[in-house]
Amino acid sequence: MLEPDPIARLITARLTALQAAQHLSAWSLIVSFLGDAIGPRGGVVSASTVQTLLQRLGIGHGAVRTAISRLSADGWIERSREGRNSFYQLSGDVGETVLSAERRIYAASSLLPAKTPKSVVIAADPLPDAALRALDTAGALQLAPQVVLCFARAADLPKSLRLSGATFADAAALVPGETMIGQMAKARRADEIEALRQAYLPVSAALDHAPSPSPEDAMALRCLMIHEWRRLALRVLAVPADLVQPGDPEPETRALVASIYARVLAPSEAWLDANATTPSGALPPPDKRLAQRFGGS
Repeated sequence: MLEPDPIARLITARLTALQAAQHLSAWSLIVSFLGDAIGPRGGVVSASTVQTLLQRLGIGHGAVRTAISRLSADGWIERSREGRNSFYQLSGDVGETVLSAERRIYAASSLLPAKTPKSVVIAADPLPDAALRALDTAGALQLAPQVVLCFARAADLPKSLRLSGATFADAAALVPGETMIGQMAKARRADEIEALRQAYLPVSAALDHAPSPSPEDAMALRCLMIHEWRRLALRVLAVPADLVQPGDPEPETRALVASIYARVLAPSEAWLDANATTPSGALPPPDKRLAQRFGGS
């Protein structure tokens, strides 16, 4: 009896794990696929292409239709028809959001330059809801109910963090203590990032020792990995390189994702060439964004 293909087996294992954790979302997989694979190749693809790929990922046609309806109603995708065929693309209204997300998902690093200016805000009272919501946008780290570490000079802080009655101080020399280290680990999703690294180490090993995956499996693996990586990469706090702690798993995990991505890129693009269609026929060639991902040129 033939042994199952190692990449196919690992894809099945990841699908099973994500289903058990309730992290296998049809709508998120569709957005990941459209942004990752279709965005650099004109942005428009047939419904049948989406259904074929998601079927490989264990998502049935009914779930795909439900997810598409939700995405359309929420303004994330636009649907069109040519004769009996339907086509999807990410909405123009979310284009800048998608491009901004891509810059974080495919960045070569999540670290700010060493010696990035730092400042501390000490509020008179616990932070109001508006300020708490602004922390992510500002790229700031809450150290305590009334204390925020910002990666900018005090004079350059956004209005959302210039709280009435607060004390502002530049922090040229900053040595992280236990509390700061713990808060940074949480903000950089250390446990989740390490779990993802452990999940994809066997994939990297299989790619090292097994034949190149089939185009279908390469596309499935690429979509699945970006689906998982995207969820975390968009939530990781960027910190200056001189503050990142030994053992922070994010740089190694990002490098692992980039390495796997590079190895499945050619066969997955071959799958798109053979299977993905637009109203005018085959997909156009990819634009320069694809080659520039994860620090490429």
